[in-house]
Amino acid sequence: MMKITQRFLLVWIVLALCCFAASAQDAGQVLRFSVQYNTLKNSTKMSDEMRTEVERLEKLAQEANAARRYGEAIKHLSQASATLRGQQWTAARALTAALTMKPNRAVVEPSENVQLQLRQIFSLDVKSDAKLNGTVELLPVQGTDALKTLKTIEGIAADFISHPTSIEISIPDVLPGNYRLSLTLKFADAAETVNKTVLVHIERGLAGKFKAAKEEALKIETRLRAEKKDSLLAALPTASYRIRLFEMASASEMNFARIDFNEELKEALALLDQLKGGLDPFRARRGDFRKAYLSKVDNTLQPYRVFVPSSYDSSKAYPLIIALHGMGGDENSYFDQYLQGGFKVNAEKRGYIVACPKGREPASMYTGSAELDVMDVLEEVRRAYSIDADRIYLTGHSMGGYGTWSIAMKHPEIFAALAPVAGGGTPAAMSKIAHIPQLVVHGDNDKTVPVERSRVMVEAAKKLGVEIKYIEIPGGDHITVAARTFKDVYDFFDTHRRKNTGAKAAGAAKGN
Repeated sequence: MMKITQRFLLVWIVLALCCFAASAQDAGQVLRFSVQYNTLKNSTKMSDEMRTEVERLEKLAQEANAARRYGEAIKHLSQASATLRGQQWTAARALTAALTMKPNRAVVEPSENVQLQLRQIFSLDVKSDAKLNGTVELLPVQGTDALKTLKTIEGIAADFISHPTSIEISIPDVLPGNYRLSLTLKFADAAETVNKTVLVHIERGLAGKFKAAKEEALKIETRLRAEKKDSLLAALPTASYRIRLFEMASASEMNFARIDFNEELKEALALLDQLKGGLDPFRARRGDFRKAYLSKVDNTLQPYRVFVPSSYDSSKAYPLIIALHGMGGDENSYFDQYLQGGFKVNAEKRGYIVACPKGREPASMYTGSAELDVMDVLEEVRRAYSIDADRIYLTGHSMGGYGTWSIAMKHPEIFAALAPVAGGGTPAAMSKIAHIPQLVVHGDNDKTVPVERSRVMVEAAKKLGVEIKYIEIPGGDHITVAARTFKDVYDFFDTHRRKNTGAKAAGAAKGN
């Protein structure tokens, strides 16, 4: 059973990576779904009959994904998930999995009209000729009691492929903040309901404030370019990205559940004031803060998180850790979601600078553009701070563990040591990084990325004589092993510098 699960996850990763160039968003959606599905499967005790049905659906999903029919792949995985939960695959359940709902604007003002676009990502095998009735309601972020019914829906067809539907609603006058728009649909001949929700932010006057800030940023950029103040221009993307958050959130291009738009605007304006006065807002800043840069990939603003210890002195060289988040995470994950900031606590104690890239899409696997994002962040940090070129380290959890190995294999001349956690990689490519010491961490009860993924990498490394330390945690799950071994990661990095190898010489020739 374990071998089947390991093979299944590996096939999905390979197929998704092969498809990324064609449609990163759709392939990434399938990959994220498959990882969640894999965790469910590993946690479910199956009968022989259930296993046969699940494996049939898995095969169909893999074939659909390989053919880039991503909606069909999600359909089969959704049905397999229902099977694992002991649920009947009904028309309502199928439509729930297939239906998408997106507002034409997600940051809105009271009294504005919003169009909810209803689409369907796969056709239904289990269909109903009955019409759909329902409501659109405004709900708080927490809780299930509706604040107001915004629309009553009657007699629409349950086929949003042939009949894509737009529902217009008017935003009520409520206190500023985040809310949920909840769509509930019900077949006239069935008791089950179809539910979809989207997050919206309602606040009067916010759009105008961000528009004014954007115009101010453009004026300052024009002036700094004319004056050729490159050092100040390097700080401008951080202010511009905060302003851009409004547009990205409004277009539903990001999850803004934790964003305080007024605080972001306040911080952006403070940065702009300093730049207008000819001051570098980051020269004296220490601790944990967010920055951004202009990507070389596509000229977009990309964020990253950085920690600078209070002891930082630009006359000295400091060690640097690049930390890669897991699937579904972002640049904030390492500092916010693990042990309440335990990673940066260790960095402060030991005098490390830490940078956390966003990694492009949530399921990028740190390939393609996401790989270049990581290297861009590394370049940005080395430009802004005094970094010891012989003490640059790479670590990551889950997808970040995969990224740790894959990026090091693409750039073997840079890193002094690696620490992939609950990840995996390509054993055949281990020879590319045989000179880099490695600390590998995995739990033997990992339901998401099977421990075998690290074991095969460790085995390949040992055959090549790689300096490697493997910590396999008995009973360790996929999540908690990361924070439990922060001290081990820092201990390992403390005792390793970049080796004097041909790879290092090549890196020095490149300016690394």
